[in-house]
Amino acid sequence: MTTLGIYHILKITMRSVKGIRGPALWAAGLAICALAALDVAGWALYRRIERLSEQDLDARLMALARWTALLVGPELVDARVAGEEWAAEEVGPTLKRAVRDGGLENIYFFGPDLKLRYDVRGYYRLSGGFFPAFDLGPLIRAVAGEVASSRLYRIGGYYLKSAYAPVQDDGGHVVAVVGVEGSAEYFYTLSKVRRYFLSFGLFGVVLAGALALLAYYALRWMSSAEQALARAETLSAMGRMAAQMAHEVRNPLGIIRAAAGRLRSKYGDKIDPKLVEFILEEVDRISELTDHYLSLSREERIRPEPCDLAALVREVVEAFSGEGGPPVELDVPAGPMVVYGDPNRLRQVLLNLLRNAREATSNTPDPRIRVSLRGHRRGVYISVEDNGPGVPPELRDKIFEPFFTSKEKGSGLGLYVVRRIVRAHGGEIQLRSRPGSTSFTFFLPRKPNIR
Repeated sequence: MTTLGIYHILKITMRSVKGIRGPALWAAGLAICALAALDVAGWALYRRIERLSEQDLDARLMALARWTALLVGPELVDARVAGEEWAAEEVGPTLKRAVRDGGLENIYFFGPDLKLRYDVRGYYRLSGGFFPAFDLGPLIRAVAGEVASSRLYRIGGYYLKSAYAPVQDDGGHVVAVVGVEGSAEYFYTLSKVRRYFLSFGLFGVVLAGALALLAYYALRWMSSAEQALARAETLSAMGRMAAQMAHEVRNPLGIIRAAAGRLRSKYGDKIDPKLVEFILEEVDRISELTDHYLSLSREERIRPEPCDLAALVREVVEAFSGEGGPPVELDVPAGPMVVYGDPNRLRQVLLNLLRNAREATSNTPDPRIRVSLRGHRRGVYISVEDNGPGVPPELRDKIFEPFFTSKEKGSGLGLYVVRRIVRAHGGEIQLRSRPGSTSFTFFLPRKPNIR
């Protein structure tokens, strides 16, 4: 597929993406809100079920506490609190039956002083006769004549809950408090449900974060793609304009060159030969510049064939050394290193980089240029390094852009053309620079990957 075709596909794609960006952002936002709402709703449902279950257990235990207080009666309870043995023998079977029939864990009695007097299982008497301190609040309310329930508590790995009812004599005085203890079995199930909700909530938070991050990077990508498309459109327009201007300039340049040649042949020594040479050199320079401009409007044509890069690099370096300039150090393997590419275009890349290195080291006391070739399983890396002053950091991102140059007579197209040719081969080029060392390294794949 040609670069022009890819450009048009990218243009159409970006217009489509730009049209759906608003709905896509709304969809991502709604998805995140839906996940958050689902998490909140799930947690609220869990808390609602927990409250209803606890209220149901409270109601059942308080009803059983009232029933037990009425079942035993004030006389029997008063005798048991007073320590009468006959009362224990009479009330014991009744309370055990109540525990069994009511599905309870325990039943116990407290005196008005809140001291434990009796419990069916005998659990709490073993602890010294005092109930856990966190249940004193409901006990005090029961001594005041109310039926109350405790909060959940845990003993021996079991979740339990108690309810207390006053045992009153005929005068309405509280002679004892009866307590019933039940197992909060539902809490085990709810604890599992809570873990599920917490896990789901955590998953929802992670998923919402991932969606938000994805939307953020998608927006960044779309913004970068839009900027790249805008630059591509601008460069395309500039290329067309430059090509038209170059085409218009070509004919006058031919006339000027022909006129300078006729002047030299007709008048010979009567005119300054340096002046004629200067005209011809400038015409050639402008002609070369127009060729560069014309290349902007044309697709990069690659004629690939098996190419020995080791031999090509030696050939180009030898030709470059004949132009004069600093010595070039070669680091090239002795054997062949074959890639699939266009030899003429690759020669142009190397010559452009070598000439660029020569210009960069023109004011360096001991100029040096080094060309190295390194093989890789996927392709070949070629590096051109010099010991010039380096590229300033603020210029490194612009150095491959067309028409950008820091030279007085530069066209700003040399490195741009280099990158076009390398990318047309399916490769890429990178700049690394610091004071005293600058290198351009480009990669060429071994297998055909022509763009």
